[in-house]
Amino acid sequence: MTKPKGYVIYDGPSRLDEKPIIAILTLESKNVKTGNMAQLWIMARDKMPHIAKKNGNDSSVCGNCPIKEGCYVDLSKAPLSVWNSFHRGIYPAIQWGKTDLSQYFIRYGAYGDGAALPLWIISALARNARDFTGYTHQWKRFKSMNKFFMASVESEKLAIQAQSRGFRTFRVRQPGAELLPGEIEC
Repeated sequence: MTKPKGYVIYDGPSRLDEKPIIAILTLESKNVKTGNMAQLWIMARDKMPHIAKKNGNDSSVCGNCPIKEGCYVDLSKAPLSVWNSFHRGIYPAIQWGKTDLSQYFIRYGAYGDGAALPLWIISALARNARDFTGYTHQWKRFKSMNKFFMASVESEKLAIQAQSRGFRTFRVRQPGAELLPGEIEC
């Protein structure tokens, strides 16, 4: 039997707006920035990712992200390929307790915000993976994400607010600006 290239982790309503989303975990990556981590793709179920963004129907997976208009993810490439593969049925549903993810480092949100997923999905992936990384712009709404994600922020003021809620922070830093304690640079 051929090893799957990924798994359907979730197919249901978004926690952000109740619209249908999917979460696909692909097991290999050629991303030079992150290395070969398993990648979690969170997308609108019934709309191609680049069309959902173009029509403003990406709040189910991006929430209120302030940088979604300038997002660096090219939705017509890897996200569209994963979305099309899901719709062709190449990814089996994960079988919790049977699918071994213990060798994988997981990147939550190769596209999409992990906060769109039910907390039990986020927790199950974290428990079953070797390790994980991720960040969220939904840190004001979902404090419980501080166990799993860093808060993605755009200013020192927001970083301080997020840190007061128990988040480590990840922000775009202006040239010459200092990092705050517990913060990494975006």
